[in-house]
Parts: sequence; structure tokens; C-alpha cells
Amino acid sequence: MVLDLLGRYQLSSLEQRLAIFRQLPLRAQLAMITASKTSRVLSQKQSYIASLEQIHAESLAAATESERLVYRQAKDLLDS
Repeated sequence: MVLDLLGRYQLSSLEQRLAIFRQLPLRAQLAMITASKTSRVLSQKQSYIASLEQIHAESLAAATESERLVYRQAKDLLDS
């Protein structure tokens, strides 16, 4: 789903891609960051990954307690 959404905007500017990323749920943001870090192409774009991580941190800070709980559960699954 995440890659499909972002794939539709391949020709978009970086700002547009980051704006779309900002709208994703926390778990989808986490998945996108993880996928970007493991991608042979995207892992070379450190400023792009840093931007994703910054937006993710802002989104996490603004999330409700229940959103953070669901996020932590998903993150724990990825980390295990």
C-alpha cells in the first residue's frame, strides 16, 4: 500500500513525496523508513532518509496515546 501510494508519485518533487509521507499512519511511516534503509538506491540518499525520520519523529510527538501504543506494538514486532 505505502509503496503503491508513493509509486504513483515517482515524478513528484521531493517536497510532494514528503508531504504524502507525512499523511501516512505511524506504522506505514515506519515501514517506509525501514524499506528505504534497505533499498540499494534509497539507502544512498541520506538526506532523504533523514527527512523521513524527522517527519516521523514529529508525527510520533503529535500522536495520541492510543496511536503511540499501536505504534510501539508494531515497532516491537519489527525489532524482534
